[in-house]
Amino acid sequence: MIVLYSGTPGSGKSLDTASTIYKWCRRRAPIICNFPVNVDNIRTPHKDIHYVPNWELDPDKLVEFSREYFKGKKCKEDSILLVIDEAQLLFNSRDWSKKGRDRWNWFFTMHRHFGYFIILCAQFDRMLDRQVRGLIEYEYVHRKVLNMGWRGLLLSCLMLCPVGLFVKVKIWYPMKERIGSEFFRCQRRYYSIYDTFAMIDTVSETEIDTVVESEEGERGPAEVSATVATMDDVENDTEIDIESPVDIELNVS
Repeated sequence: MIVLYSGTPGSGKSLDTASTIYKWCRRRAPIICNFPVNVDNIRTPHKDIHYVPNWELDPDKLVEFSREYFKGKKCKEDSILLVIDEAQLLFNSRDWSKKGRDRWNWFFTMHRHFGYFIILCAQFDRMLDRQVRGLIEYEYVHRKVLNMGWRGLLLSCLMLCPVGLFVKVKIWYPMKERIGSEFFRCQRRYYSIYDTFAMIDTVSETEIDTVVESEEGERGPAEVSATVATMDDVENDTEIDIESPVDIELNVS
């Protein structure tokens, strides 16, 4: 199954992801993430967690991992957890013709045959490739209750959690039909296993160094430094404002 965790920054989707990872560890199931996990803070004797950065994620390697795990036994659905945080960096809707995307589409289509349960995390579903969105079964829209105005503040106080209270709304994605909602709190055992400020990139440092060395060989170090400085100025002067159009109404009686 493929599910989507969506929500604006600070909406609790990373906390919910950490909670899912923690519960899968208790099941002694293998977990593959594209971000580092503090395994020392997970109190369970068996921890089969694999950190694979974006530039090393490959569908063929994931298939090979599955075959090695199920070697000699029958493959079962939802046996391996694959978590891809900031999935829009890998499967952006504007990069639908990117090299290797067809292989990923094949993997997402056939993931059940390899026993994968896939969680894609993104701020908004429209950031993802349309072919990937077509395979999503459920979307969990995350929101911080305190950001809902006086109603959110009142609800947080009533639940004795004035700060770290979040809500996730489960939506059947193909029909855009709301299934239900669930409140959850910020717990230390969950937020201590991940770094919410960790940087996720699609290019490795080795590839960056290779590109810089190649540019220096062709144009010289001085010209390359001037180009990088100019790009930094442009990035600093550019402001990007992304607002999620998803609106959730909570009726407090």
